[in-house]
Amino acid sequence: MSTSTLHPVVTAYLQQVRREGRDLPGDRLAELLVDLEEHLAAAIPAGASDQDAREVLARFGDPREIVAAERPESIGPAERRGTREWAAIFLLLFGFVAAGVGWLVGVVLLWGSRAWTTRDKLIGTFVLPGGLLATALLLLLALGRPHKETCTHRATSAAHYVTSVVVHCTPVPSSGPSTLASIALILLALTPIATAVYLARRAR
Repeated sequence: MSTSTLHPVVTAYLQQVRREGRDLPGDRLAELLVDLEEHLAAAIPAGASDQDAREVLARFGDPREIVAAERPESIGPAERRGTREWAAIFLLLFGFVAAGVGWLVGVVLLWGSRAWTTRDKLIGTFVLPGGLLATALLLLLALGRPHKETCTHRATSAAHYVTSVVVHCTPVPSSGPSTLASIALILLALTPIATAVYLARRAR
């Protein structure tokens, strides 16, 4: 139908719908406009008053609401993983190297993005805060603390009697973390990594 046969208020309404829906697929937007035009042309004669036309349009709804109903989610167009989302995931995992400030920046980026739900953001923030920080600290503690000592004994005697015993012990650095520490390291490493993978997959 030619727009010249439509009421001017209807034409303006359809133009607003077109602007609001420019992010929709072209064929879906065209179908929506044709459908609206047919219904509005039948409901509002070209000779209707502006007031009557606006009353009918009010029953049809706001153009933004009409377009939002055509999207997969009513909150608006889905956001894809971009630089902000990847930066947030990286900093949540490795941000502890910057004196912990990097991890806090990651949290800010996480909560500032619309790519995740509130539940996702809570998981990213409170499931092992600090990312791999706990893993790094436990690894340093396990490797830096002596595991055993090597001691030498030397006795002195006089007149067939032992008068003193000299004991000299030398700490030997641990060759690696204990079994319990190794298990804790694995768990502390897997948890933030699993959280990062979860956020990457959940980002819309």
